Amino acid sequence: MKISVVIPAYNAARFLPRCLESVFAQTLKPAEVIVVDDGSTDDSAALAARLGAQVVRRPNGGLSAARNTGVRAASSEWVALLDADDRWAPEKLALQAAKIASDTVLVYTGIRMFDDNGVRESVAAVPAAIARAELRCRNCITPSTVLARRDAMLRDGGFREDLRACEDWEMWFRLKKLGGFEAVAEPLTDYYVYSGSMSTDPKRMLTAMEQILDTTLLSDLRGINRWLWGRRVRAAQLYSAFFIARDNKLKGELGYMLQSLAAWPSPVWEPRRFASLAVLLRNAFRREAAQ
Repeated sequence: MKISVVIPAYNAARFLPRCLESVFAQTLKPAEVIVVDDGSTDDSAALAARLGAQVVRRPNGGLSAARNTGVRAASSEWVALLDADDRWAPEKLALQAAKIASDTVLVYTGIRMFDDNGVRESVAAVPAAIARAELRCRNCITPSTVLARRDAMLRDGGFREDLRACEDWEMWFRLKKLGGFEAVAEPLTDYYVYSGSMSTDPKRMLTAMEQILDTTLLSDLRGINRWLWGRRVRAAQLYSAFFIARDNKLKGELGYMLQSLAAWPSPVWEPRRFASLAVLLRNAFRREAAQ
């Protein structure tokens, strides 16, 4: 089985050695490793070439444009996506390849979140049937875990290049209409968490969610069902924004929580929101009492 690895890189020289080391250490060797230099101003391209990758250079156009460039340049039927700041366990590609069936379009794995102090948390992959169902409201598939059919990703033009976040969520939602998903439960992808990453910006995430809400997430719904799901999606993403703000010590965590409850106030759906609100208020009262 032939697999092409696509790694978008923008000023990623400090990450590329560990990233590419994990790729070349795969027990199932990829047919090619493509690093897309997205207009870097550091020596990302030269470093990637020295380390053994095929380098494609392009003017800076953002993550979606870089991924699309790499997928189009790939010669294999299957493409494994990997962000330059992440890395894989050695058996990652082999275990994914073993999961592929005739109708499969996407295989993903669990993740380990790590920072400069080590591993923060290990998260098993959500079963594929649950992930497909949850894609209406949230994205539980991390790009660096994904192995997908090249032609399926390119069928409707690739990743949307007008998006600055949620471009992966939008892609997975479209792919689920083209075939089956498979999950490798083990956390075989290490996802790097740091303060400068795009995943730590709740406003960017919410803006992108609004861009894909009507065009993708609700495109197959009509009438009251479409309106209700729109409120649910916003409630779920505002709840995610609450966690991003809380975990990164950003302002606005209470506002995101209250907006989530206002969008969908039922305690039956996502009851954890009310527990989170209780903890948030309790901690606030304790801080007030200690002053």
